[in-house]
Amino acid sequence: MVLFFSPCLASDDTTLVVFSRHTFRGISKKVGPTKISLPQYGIDLAIPILSYSEDATPQGLSIAEHFAAPGLQEAAALAVAATAENQLFDGHWDEIRAELAAERTFWTGLYLKKGLEESDPQRNRAIKFTGCPFDPAKDKDAIDAVSSDHPVKKCVPAAVYRALIEASPDLPKLKNTFQNFLNTVRAAIGLSFPVVIPNPEYRKDGSLPPEYDQIASLASLIEMIADLGPPLPQIFRSGDHAHLLQLGKMAVQRGVNSLGIRFFTSEPSPLSDAVSVIPVNYMMSRPMGTHTIVVSHDNMMSALTSSLGIISSSSAPDDWAFFPIESYVFAFGSSHVSVVRMRVEISEPGGAIPGNYASQVVWKGSLSQWNEKVRALNQRARTMDLSACDQPVTECEARQMKVVFHTRGEHSD
Repeated sequence: MVLFFSPCLASDDTTLVVFSRHTFRGISKKVGPTKISLPQYGIDLAIPILSYSEDATPQGLSIAEHFAAPGLQEAAALAVAATAENQLFDGHWDEIRAELAAERTFWTGLYLKKGLEESDPQRNRAIKFTGCPFDPAKDKDAIDAVSSDHPVKKCVPAAVYRALIEASPDLPKLKNTFQNFLNTVRAAIGLSFPVVIPNPEYRKDGSLPPEYDQIASLASLIEMIADLGPPLPQIFRSGDHAHLLQLGKMAVQRGVNSLGIRFFTSEPSPLSDAVSVIPVNYMMSRPMGTHTIVVSHDNMMSALTSSLGIISSSSAPDDWAFFPIESYVFAFGSSHVSVVRMRVEISEPGGAIPGNYASQVVWKGSLSQWNEKVRALNQRARTMDLSACDQPVTECEARQMKVVFHTRGEHSD
């Protein structure tokens, strides 16, 4: 069932639903150093800080607590004001819902909760923390279709998915963006002449040429290490430090742009629309006046925002990017809707990401304009073949979890 807001049913309270990406991913002591193997382009190295795994970094959790949490308060206030109805955001949050199949989303949600509660205990004494429980031995993948694209994506027959991605109109942009990022890194390490990468032609097994995975891994590593300082000198330790700093921010931004355009090619419409039906219905079924944060993933958030026309592959490359704890705040008033993007700032020129967040309004309009977006999304979604699953994907029941933070030394023997 598709839900639409009706002005006659709405109150003066603004309903807020935030989709936030997880924080910085961490290193793993269980896996050896990550290898970036692009010798044909002059890059062939093991990352010297072990390997990047799926968990959140301690610094990333500190950023969630001390920077992203207050940043969300500012973003929510901007979103409420942009509806031109309620002039003041009251500061409270009712629920944080985390995708529980990944530790990084779980811990990001907890530290957002901690930051919001401790900064304003009067309004946020005990924010409800929820998620969809699953059996890790049975359900090894995400099951929450509100916060993950996996439940819907796995319902697409393999042949259908292959034909869909091969027909993506954004494949030329994928090549150009990846190539631009690679040449930026090459210039930073003293290899100034530009190189050309293979065309993004899918192989029989459905994979792109291996260069694309390696370049994507390099982009992700540069992004995820930036919470510890300028990333390029950490990775290319024998390079010219000053030159690496000079091109650091450009490398970080172009790398994340590369990851962003990959979402458009791997989940084009109508797949992105089918993925977005459940989270959109979730947003529009929230009780009026409630404020909810959903901790999710970049590919899910890209599908959601692109299917709603908030971002587009035709817009500037920086709009494709999703940085750690990047958030989209959807504010529903009695007759207007606004969308605000909160994004972390990159330091000049070295590319460190210390944690400062800034927000801007990226869309606002009437409820009728919003409802038209939703109608169009659902029409496109209905054309997607999801016959690989026996049963339709439905929203799982998120259950409340009790969590307690202890200060170091408490309850020690």
